[in-house]
Amino acid sequence: MAELFATQFPQNIDCTLIYDEGKKYYRPFKNTDFAGGAAGTDAFGRQRVSNPEAIFNSKQIFDNQPLYWDDIQYSGSGTSSTHSTNTASSILAVSATTAGKRIRQTYMRFNYQPSKSQLINITGVLTNSGGGTGIVCEMGIFDDNNGLFLRKSGNTISLVKRSSVTGSPVDTVTTRSNWSLDPMDGSGPSQVNLDFTKAQILVIDFEWLGIGRVRYGFNVDGITYYCHEINNANNIDSVYMSTPNLPLRYSIENTGAGAASSIECICGAIISEGGKEEVGTNRYISTNTTAITATKFFTNAVLAFRLKSANVGCTIDVTDISTLINSNDSYEWVLNFNPSGINNLSFTSLPNSSIEYCVAPNETHISGGYNVIGGYAQAKTEANGDPFKALLKLGASITGKRDVLVLGCRPLGTSNANVYAGVTVREFS
Repeated sequence: MAELFATQFPQNIDCTLIYDEGKKYYRPFKNTDFAGGAAGTDAFGRQRVSNPEAIFNSKQIFDNQPLYWDDIQYSGSGTSSTHSTNTASSILAVSATTAGKRIRQTYMRFNYQPSKSQLINITGVLTNSGGGTGIVCEMGIFDDNNGLFLRKSGNTISLVKRSSVTGSPVDTVTTRSNWSLDPMDGSGPSQVNLDFTKAQILVIDFEWLGIGRVRYGFNVDGITYYCHEINNANNIDSVYMSTPNLPLRYSIENTGAGAASSIECICGAIISEGGKEEVGTNRYISTNTTAITATKFFTNAVLAFRLKSANVGCTIDVTDISTLINSNDSYEWVLNFNPSGINNLSFTSLPNSSIEYCVAPNETHISGGYNVIGGYAQAKTEANGDPFKALLKLGASITGKRDVLVLGCRPLGTSNANVYAGVTVREFS
């Protein structure tokens, strides 16, 4: 087995000295062998093997993934978003000398499991067009309060850690020339010179536990080069950001002084390295002893639930659904994502939980939305297991509007029906 040793040529070119079966030779140091730059190990220093577990992935080959991504003019005016199937990407644009900010962000936040390295790959072109003074483009895993991301402000490239541990967001900005491992401008160990008018694969991995290590890098020609790391353990007094459960985000802003500009948003993935245990807290909600009257041939809301406003970073998996009607009539049941007809529902906080729920009023008709699972039954049914292991989960929009999951029932008999129902969820905080 080859042994690797750091050394240098007489010309001071960084190289790796390799002893392999009695032979020795040099190869250029690729920023992949040692210390913080070791792409062969995860954020905890464990050797990477080929069993990462995807928590989320998104590509835009058919549409701009509207079920998973919110895309809005966040402030000002003159912004736009345009999807192209030809490039499988979305272009976020701002107008010339017009103050405006556009954000594309996932509804979901992605659960970090303590002692697992979380790996983020996100692709895009920071300067698709325009750029320069007055234009700020960003991409990474972040929101308004916390996160880790790449920024181009004017012509300055930086890596940013955002934290709200003080009670308000503070950005720690490290400009390219100050990256701790490699400025990626051709002068560092990798000898790679990144051109941010071209598409890049941004790589971020981190251990949280409140105080872990953060690494930023780029994948070029199939090799991940780490360029900057932040070591928090034994260096700071508290946590380095308030939460690791964050969304993917792209943004572009014209402060009002910039030219017409755009950023291209392509693809993204969140990976738990070393797998992911289904360790969470089970909670059950039901109609209890209340029978809900459901109008025949209409889909009626029976139970609804959503994340609490302060808990949008929690991940909720539905594990079991049961329904019962007081006759032997047939009916259809559905679990619907954000239907219309629910504006008047009144939600109750479930104690010691991240969700709030509602037992719907009688004959609350719903329509539209997105049916994620359903079926037909007679008298009663129970569903559980793999059908609920879906990528689409509860989240919130950029402005804080929360998704709602509604369990509905459509009686198919000759009269209205009285319905009882229960839902079991598993919470990952």
